[in-house]
Amino acid sequence: MNDHHKKLMANNYAMQQPSADSRLLSAQQTTDENDFFVSAQWLHHAIEHKVENLIVIDVTRGKGNYRLDQTRTAMDYELGHIPTAIHLNTDELGEFKDYFKRPEAMRDVFLSKGITCDSLLVFYSIYARDIMYIASRMAFAAYYLGVDQVKILDGGIQAWQRAGFLLEEGSRNVQPVKEFGCSVPKRPEIYVQTPDDLLAYRQKYPDHVLASVRTWKEFIGDNEGHAWNKGAGEIAGAVYMGDELLVNIDGELANPSNYLDRWKEWGIVPGKRILLYCGTSWRSSTAFFILKHLGWEKISMFDGSWYKWYLAHEENPKKYPIQRGNPLGDPPLEIFDGDC
Repeated sequence: MNDHHKKLMANNYAMQQPSADSRLLSAQQTTDENDFFVSAQWLHHAIEHKVENLIVIDVTRGKGNYRLDQTRTAMDYELGHIPTAIHLNTDELGEFKDYFKRPEAMRDVFLSKGITCDSLLVFYSIYARDIMYIASRMAFAAYYLGVDQVKILDGGIQAWQRAGFLLEEGSRNVQPVKEFGCSVPKRPEIYVQTPDDLLAYRQKYPDHVLASVRTWKEFIGDNEGHAWNKGAGEIAGAVYMGDELLVNIDGELANPSNYLDRWKEWGIVPGKRILLYCGTSWRSSTAFFILKHLGWEKISMFDGSWYKWYLAHEENPKKYPIQRGNPLGDPPLEIFDGDC
């Protein structure tokens, strides 16, 4: 990375994570159909015992996506992946800064990879700063379309390697299927797409909580805008969920004791209707599955996130207001809606 990019990342995404011994999942934890994250040990056992309908999916990023300290591409998949895993490029379901493709188009991608709504899918990617977001966003697409058994490898491919499990090289032949097994999308209620859709959602559910899964500097507007995360601030009315405490320093999900009390201060509690977003809806995908894993029910995600909302704000600040500052203290909260 060049010096400017390093400085930008350090300023925008400064974060302190829990220690490695803070874990949501134990290595030997059993997993049932209501769990959305699995350990490397669980996945290894499932592969070894050829669990019925299991499909492991190695997710890499597409061309033109922004740089991270660590990135895997399609070439890296061929150099080494978890045994039996097939490959999925994130651009197959939608470009990085854009919305998901139409449900029918995404369904066809999954059909081309032999996936139906009855498949047991385990997604994984590299763990980087953004909390397994690559695998999580692809898993969200599958869950939205109608796959019931959707799981994400806790800690990414690094957790698999730390456990001492081997990788395989090359690529896998995939047998396409013709029928998905359900109409798509099966779960339309979990997906809010455009800024106008968000306005309609907020009118329909006035008691919802709009939760930002971003860093504190992003939340209060003390960050530098850039190509994939324009402007500074948040959607007016948002509260702070944060992404700093969700995983430990090894990239594995942290114990909820790290963040549940803080969430409560912001009104993020079980039973509430929670609408998640982040910069471009990738980090919020991981948060979505964390909440589902914890048993929270009324959870949805705003795909447009801050990026699309800010573009709309530039065109019409009155209709799409933003905020900067801290709703609970300092720095003082300011609302920017075009009024002087």
